[in-house]
Amino acid sequence: MSTFQYRAYTRQGVVTSGTIVAEELDAAVEALYGSGLTPVETVLCADHDPPPATRPIERSALGLRGQGAGRVGLKDLSAFTTELASLVSSGVPVDASFRVLAGAGASPKRIALANGLLKDILAGLQLSEAMGRRPEVFPPDYVAILAGGEAGGQTAQALTLLGEMLARRVEIRNKIRGSLVYPAILLMMSLMSIAVIVFVLIPNLTPVFSDAGLPLPGILAVIADLPDNWPKLLLCSALGTVVGWIAYRRVSSDEMMMRKLDRLKCRLPIIGPLVQRREASQFARSAGSLLEARVPLMTALQTARSLVSNRYLSARYSEAIGRVPEGRALNQVLEGLGLIPPAMIRLIAVGEETGQLAKMLVRVASNLESEVQSKIEQLVGLLTPLLTVGIGGLVGALILQVMSAVLSINNLAYQ
Repeated sequence: MSTFQYRAYTRQGVVTSGTIVAEELDAAVEALYGSGLTPVETVLCADHDPPPATRPIERSALGLRGQGAGRVGLKDLSAFTTELASLVSSGVPVDASFRVLAGAGASPKRIALANGLLKDILAGLQLSEAMGRRPEVFPPDYVAILAGGEAGGQTAQALTLLGEMLARRVEIRNKIRGSLVYPAILLMMSLMSIAVIVFVLIPNLTPVFSDAGLPLPGILAVIADLPDNWPKLLLCSALGTVVGWIAYRRVSSDEMMMRKLDRLKCRLPIIGPLVQRREASQFARSAGSLLEARVPLMTALQTARSLVSNRYLSARYSEAIGRVPEGRALNQVLEGLGLIPPAMIRLIAVGEETGQLAKMLVRVASNLESEVQSKIEQLVGLLTPLLTVGIGGLVGALILQVMSAVLSINNLAYQ
C-alpha cells in the first residue's frame, strides 16, 4: 500500500487536501470520487517515491501529465455540450455540472476537460473565458456564441443551441463519411491491382526481354525502372514537400495574397457556390444564435462576421454590416451582394417584419446547410463513377500492355 497526497473539491466547491492510502494511483483517484470529492491533483507522497522507472504519472486538473489530455473529437464535444446544457438547464450550477460530468464512468479526456474548466471557473473566470483558453477543443464560433449568451444571461439557452449545432455537424460529417466509403474501397482495390502488376507481373516479364536483348514494350519499360529509382523519387518528393511547405507559409503570412486566394475560391465553378453557402450558413447561424441569446443586433452581426473564415467574404460582410447603423434593414444591406441567395434574403426580410429575425436566421442557416450537404452528396455520388472509369481505364491500359508483352514472347521464340 502507498500513501498519496491529494487536493480536491468538495460538493460545495471548497478546496480540501489530505492523504489517502491505496494500492496504486488509479485506486486512490477512484476512492476520492467514491467519497464525493473531485480530485484536482493526486501524487505519491515523497516518503514513498518509487524508483524513477516505476514512478506513476501525476494526475492534475489539466489531465495526465506526461501524456496530455489530447484533442477532443467533434462527436465527444457534441455529447459533452449536450450533457452540460441539460444539467445547466435543469438548474444545476455550472461548477456542480462539471463535477457530474467528471464523475465515475467518464472517459479520461472528459475528466481532464471537466476538471480543467472547473478549476478555471472556481478561479473566477467566465465559462466562455475558460473555454477560450482551450482553442484546440472549443472552436471560435462555439466560444463566441457562449460569450454572447453569458452577456445576455442566457447561458443555458446558448449551450442548448450549441449542442444542437454540433449535433447537426456530426450528422453531416457522418453522412459524408458514409458516402466516401465505397470510393475509398474502390481506390484501395485499384491500387492493390496496380501494385500486383508493377511488382509481380512486370518483374517476371523483364528477364525474358532482357535475355533477348530487347526492351520492354510501351510504358512497361518505364514502370520496370521504378524499383531502381526509389531513392531519387523519395528525394524529389521530400524536396517538393519542403518547397511546398515553405511556399505555403509565406503565402499564408501575406494577408493580401490570402484574400486574393479566398476570392479565387469564391469564383471557382463548383467550389465557389459551396464556399459562399457554407460561409453564409455559418454567418446566419451564429447571428441567429446570438440574437436568441439576447445579444444586441450589431454585436451579434459583428461577432458572426468575425467567424467567417474566408477573408474576402468576411470583408464583404463587414462592409454590408457597416450600413446597418445608418438605419437600413439587414435584408436591404445584404440584397444584391451575392453573399446569401435571394430566397434566403426574403426569409430574413420576413423575420425582420414579424420581429422573428433570430429564428428566421437560424432557419436560413438550416436551409443553407441542407443545400451544402445535398451538393456535397451529389459531388460524392458523381465521384464514384468517375473513379470507376478513370481507375478502370488505367488498370485496363496496364493489363493491355502486359498482355501485349506476353503475346510478343511468341515472336521472340522465332527470332
